Amino acid sequence: MEGAMFYWFAWLGWVWATFFLSRDNPYRLKIAFWLLLLMISSPYRIELLGIELQITAIILMGISLVELAILRNRIFYSVFLSSFIMMLAYVSFLLFELFDPVWVIFDRKWMIAIGGVLLASVLQSHKRLQVLSLGTGMLLGEIFFSFYMKKLSFTYAVASPVFLDALSLAGLVFSIWGVLSYVSELSADYINQGRGKQKSS
Repeated sequence: MEGAMFYWFAWLGWVWATFFLSRDNPYRLKIAFWLLLLMISSPYRIELLGIELQITAIILMGISLVELAILRNRIFYSVFLSSFIMMLAYVSFLLFELFDPVWVIFDRKWMIAIGGVLLASVLQSHKRLQVLSLGTGMLLGEIFFSFYMKKLSFTYAVASPVFLDALSLAGLVFSIWGVLSYVSELSADYINQGRGKQKSS
C-alpha cells in the first residue's frame, strides 16, 4: 500500500517526539506538531496553476521556507544551492525512470532515499542542513517534474504517497546513519581511553 511507510514512520516519530524526547528540547513540540499535521492532511489534494498538489506539499514547503528564513546569509545561499542541486538530481532520476526504467535495478523509493542522503551528506556537513537540503530539493523536484508532465498531457500529483514514502525512507537512512556515527564515536572514545590507561600504567 502506497503511503504506508510514511504513516508508519510519521506515527513513530510523533510518539517519539511527544513521549520520549526531553521536554527541554526546543524541537520537541515543533516536530510533534508538523508530523501530526502532515498525517492529517495527507489524504487531501488541491489543484493550483494546473497541477495537482497534495496538501502535504504545501505544508512541507511552508516548513522549508520557515527553516530557510532563519538561516544566516552565507548558510542560506549554501542550502539554496544544495537544494537546487538536489532538485536537479531528483528530476534527472524521475526522467531516467520515465524514459528508460530498465536501469532502476531495485525499489525506486530506496534508490531515491539512499542516493538523496548520500548527495546531501556530500553537499552539507551539518545534519540539520542535510535534511533541509534533501527535503526542499526533492519537493522542488516534484513541482518541476509535475509541470513537465503537464506539458506532455499527463497528470502527476506533487507529494503523492509514493513521494512521502521515499522521503520517510530517507529519514530512516539519516537516522540509521546517525546511530552508526554515534556508536562509532563511542567506540573510538572507549578505545582511546583504553590506550590512555595502558600508557599511564
